[in-house]
Parts: sequence; structure tokens; C-alpha cells
Amino acid sequence: MIYDSLDNLSNYLALRSSFDTVLKFIGNANLSVLENGRVNLSAGVCAIIDEYETKDGKNIFLECHRKKIDIQIVLEGAEQIGICNRNDCQIIEPYNKETDCELLAGAMDLITLKKGYFAIFYPQDGHAPGLRINGKKDKIKKIVFKIPV
Repeated sequence: MIYDSLDNLSNYLALRSSFDTVLKFIGNANLSVLENGRVNLSAGVCAIIDEYETKDGKNIFLECHRKKIDIQIVLEGAEQIGICNRNDCQIIEPYNKETDCELLAGAMDLITLKKGYFAIFYPQDGHAPGLRINGKKDKIKKIVFKIPV
């Protein structure tokens, strides 16, 4: 997992060539007016724009993926994301090839993702996004880039 300021995203281009697709999209798009939905980009990368309210920490699950890396960027609001290593968790729903998702339960740490920051989740990174900060609801607008492994 990587957590950093958007100002530093270009520092991570060497990790995967398709990260450049994300950087170009961010540089060319007016992020504040993006409509909810999916945008297919080049090299198998897609962007999913969504809005939702943060949820309390009850009955949450961690997810991880095998075929895709997530780059998550909050455009409006702030949320906490539960994080853990997949190997430290119990599988509560086996991997589904069609949705590229496995659901996990286990102890997690929290990071705060707010406007101007990003998090990258690799296949070994369990993550539970959309959590309230200090119990306070917030409306989130977010873009998640799905990048082939």
C-alpha cells in the first residue's frame, strides 16, 4: 500500500508503466465536474467515479483484488480506510473471478484519505473504504482507478 499527496504521484510512475495513464487523466480532466460512472482509459485502465456517504465501522469487511491495483483519490470530503495485509485476515467470501474481489475479516489500521491525497492498494492489501471519521458522516466524491496487475 502507498499513501501520499497527489503532488507526489509522479514519483511512483516507475512502479508500473500504466500509472502514467492515471497521471495524464488527472492532468487533463476537470476532476470537480466528473460525472459518476466508468471511464475506460488506455492499457486496460479504467476510472470509476462515485459519490456516497461514509458509513460507521459496524459490519464492515475488507476487500482485496487479484487482477487489479486500485488507485483511490477523494475529490470531495474525507474518509477513513481500514487497511491490513491479506495474509493476516480470514476469508469470509472466497475470491470471485468475475468481480475480482475477495472479502476478508481481521484487525485493521486506519488511514484518512482526503482531497489532495491518494492511496494505492496492491493485491496483498486488504482495504475497507468509506468509513466515517470520528463518527461523523461525510459525503464523498471519489475516483478509483483500476489498473491491471
